[in-house]
Amino acid sequence: MNVAMIRTVDGKFDDYMQWLDTTWKAEQEAAKKAGYIQSYEVLMATPQGPNDPDVLLVITYKNWAALDDGLKKGDEISKKVEGSVSVANQSEADRSKIRRVLGSQTMQVARLK
Repeated sequence: MNVAMIRTVDGKFDDYMQWLDTTWKAEQEAAKKAGYIQSYEVLMATPQGPNDPDVLLVITYKNWAALDDGLKKGDEISKKVEGSVSVANQSEADRSKIRRVLGSQTMQVARLK
């Protein structure tokens, strides 16, 4: 799974949630339909300091191999949802006005026996 840690800009939380509920959700649904991901979730957190996330985006993959050709798969989804990669790139740049990406981590669940 991959967890992206996001901090919304003061006063822009609702704007970011609107984007998540529209474009981001459409991208995740397209990726799920294509078999690229298994699931996705949006978690809201209570930040403890200015550099803590208030939104976590969790995407679950079937296995590590599902990450192969990630850029190609992402471009394919961007074209379907936003019309072109250049439009998606501009949309990404525009989101910097409403949120800050603190980082992301790809991790694996340890199933204890």
